[in-house]
Parts: sequence; structure tokens; C-alpha cells
Amino acid sequence: MSEKSSSVKPDLIGLTSSTLVKLGRFALRHIGSPNNSYANKIMLNWKRNDICTETKERGKDYTEKKYPTLVEKTMKGHNRVLRYKIPTGLNPQKVMKSLYDIEFDLKSEVLFKRLENDPKAHFSLTILSGKLLDIINYSNEASITPDGKELSKGLWIPLGWSRRGLEQLNLASSNSPHLMIGGATGGGKSILGRLILATLHIRYNRDECRLWLCDLKHGNGTARLGKNPLLVDRTISDPGEAEQMMDDLSVIIGERYNLFKEYECDDLQAFNEEYPRLRLPRIVVYVDELTKLEGKEFSRAREKMTKVTGESRGAGVHVIISCHRPTANLVSGTMKNNISAVVAFNCNAVSARVLLGEDPEDYKAASMIDPDIEGRALFKFKDEVLLQVPYIDNHAIKSLMANYQKAIIKGKVEPVIQAVISTRVVEHSVGHSLGHTIEHPQ
Repeated sequence: MSEKSSSVKPDLIGLTSSTLVKLGRFALRHIGSPNNSYANKIMLNWKRNDICTETKERGKDYTEKKYPTLVEKTMKGHNRVLRYKIPTGLNPQKVMKSLYDIEFDLKSEVLFKRLENDPKAHFSLTILSGKLLDIINYSNEASITPDGKELSKGLWIPLGWSRRGLEQLNLASSNSPHLMIGGATGGGKSILGRLILATLHIRYNRDECRLWLCDLKHGNGTARLGKNPLLVDRTISDPGEAEQMMDDLSVIIGERYNLFKEYECDDLQAFNEEYPRLRLPRIVVYVDELTKLEGKEFSRAREKMTKVTGESRGAGVHVIISCHRPTANLVSGTMKNNISAVVAFNCNAVSARVLLGEDPEDYKAASMIDPDIEGRALFKFKDEVLLQVPYIDNHAIKSLMANYQKAIIKGKVEPVIQAVISTRVVEHSVGHSLGHTIEHPQ
């Protein structure tokens, strides 16, 4: 005869308190709560680990616990950003020590950042997305300042959103004076070009930056920037004029170095810091499309462009080259060595080798970028990171530039600072070519 089955309660006798705590944590992590939002999971973690202040009011038996208070939730590119106010008496280091446990709960990398001058919040947590969004529309990236950097002390251009946030490149840095953009047609090169050119206009004035456009496919030139864009000094669209443009740049570079020697300065940055009244602007040369200079008849133009990329670092001349089919004939080994920053959109293995080098891990990564996702690219500088270039169409560019021009007319944008003309001045050919008058040192 079978015995009557009976339910038996688990015997907890013998289990230590630490084991019970571990079981509770396991349940919270893997079973969760009715509300599984990131903010709620983070709060559960803090409650579990006592990331709080404790105060016991007089005459009461219980202790009041105060945890960081969520004040704002936003999206920054692909990533969620939660901004918190920290209760008085809670050490931020205690919050930072909880990050590893939070990352385990969220199954995502989390970045902690102190907010020094924010009146509403004391710190933020950025939850890095495990997947890049397929499309990101332009959301005023030109106004986003690189963390801890001053725009006026560099020449910053936004490139796109990665899991880390908005990737920006400082052309004024000695490590990254030039940029190569490559990839198949339709990948997003023109969109990135629009973003770069518009951002330079919004961030800098003519005392800080000038543009020379080698607009060989009539795509990113003055037609996209409206009438008489402020920073543009020179535009060509005929490939036959490219060699002369490179010659003129070489003259300016040589004359600037002679000027720096005369003033006992190493480079443009030192000259502008020591002689702010005689400030010389940086020159950005945007070449679109390098493939138009293919062939023997343009070999001298390519050689001179390579020379410019090699000698212009200290002179404040920066070259951005866009090319949809980079080959060894177009991009020589010397030019490739001179250009340390690369944005590679989807391209074949041959082009990927030219852009990123012979390491199979590098060029295979570019060749595997999904061609159906416009704006997806691999950014290689100090490391490699996938990014999504924000989409901005021609209409948006024209509207953005029109608003910028109106702001200049109304005086809301800092006007061009006129060079001070002393009674003892000599017109220097470098200054003259850039609209400046240079005073000789005493």
C-alpha cells in the first residue's frame, strides 16, 4: 500500500545568515521585481547594499534611510543616462564601489560621472547599450562640448555616436591633425561631411578657423552651406585646380614656419598663445572626392597633397580626405602614415586594407559592417570603435546654416576679431594671404 504523500517544508536549520543573504540576492537578480526598469534595478541594488545615509530621529525606534534620488532620465545617442542627486552625508565613493554589482544586475557596462556644476544633480550613470541603433537623427551634436575640454583650445569635430557616447576628434592635437574618411557609395561619407562642415561654422569664427574646399563631386561644398559661408576662403570643383591649391597651401605652410622661427615659437599653438593679438587661424582643407584625382595626369596633385599632410602639423593646416574607393595608387603609404585618424564605412577588403592597415582583425572588421545600415562606420584612432553617424539631410543643413547666419547678423555670434594694426607694421605675406597684418617683433 502506497504511503500518502505529504509536502515537506525545506529545513532552514543549519543555514548561516550569509547563505540566506546570498540566496536573496540570487532571487532578486534572476527573478526580478514587477518593475524591471534600469532605475528600479539600480535602486534595488543600492537598498540591498545599503548605499544610503542612516539617521535615527530622537524618540523613534526606526532608522531613516536616504538613497540617491533620480532627477532625470535621458537618452544620449544609444545610451541611457540617469542623473541623480546624492543625499547629504553619502560619500560618492560608496556609490562608485557599487558599480560592479550594478553592471552584473543590468548586464551592461555603466559609466559614473561627477557633475560638478549641475544645480540639480550630483552624478550621472550612463548605461552603455549592447547594440548600436540602426539610425540616429541629428540632435544638435554641434553644441555638445567634449567632456572636460574647451572648444577654443582645439579644433573639435563630432564623428558619431558609439557605445561610449559622442566620439569627437581634435584636429588641433599633434596626434590627430588629419582625418581620412572612406567607404562604399551610400555608406554615409557625405552625411559625415555635412556634419563636420556645419559644426566648424557653428563652433568657430574666422579668427579660429578657415575652410578650403576641394569639392570635386559638388556634394559637400558651398551649395550645402548656403550663400557666402563665413569660414570658406576658397572653393574649387575642377580636379585640374587641385595641384595649384596644394602649391598655395605649401607656400602658406612654409611662410608660417618662417614666421614662427622669427618669433621664436615652435608651432601655431605656441604662436597664438604668446601673441594673441596676431592670432593666425587654423586652415581645414576638405577634399571630396579623392577618387576624382585618379590617373597619371593627377599624380603630381596627389604627391603634393601627401607633402601637405606631412609638413602641415605644426603650421595649423589640417586635411580631411573623403574617398569612396581608396586604393594604394590614390593613398600612398606615406600619406597613410601621415593620417592617424580614420573613419571607415562599409567597404571591400582591398579598400579596408588601405584605410586600416594589413592587420586582418582591422580590415575584416570594416568589411563586415552592415551595408544596409547607412551611417555605420569603424572609427580608428587610439583604439577602434563602431559608431553611428547622426543623419542630417540637405534641408536640415541649410536650415542650420541659415539660423547661424541670422544669428551673426543679429550679433548673437561672436564677430570676427579684426587684427590690431600698429603704426609700426610690415605686411607679411602669410598674414596678408589670410587677411591678417603681422607686426614684427621688437
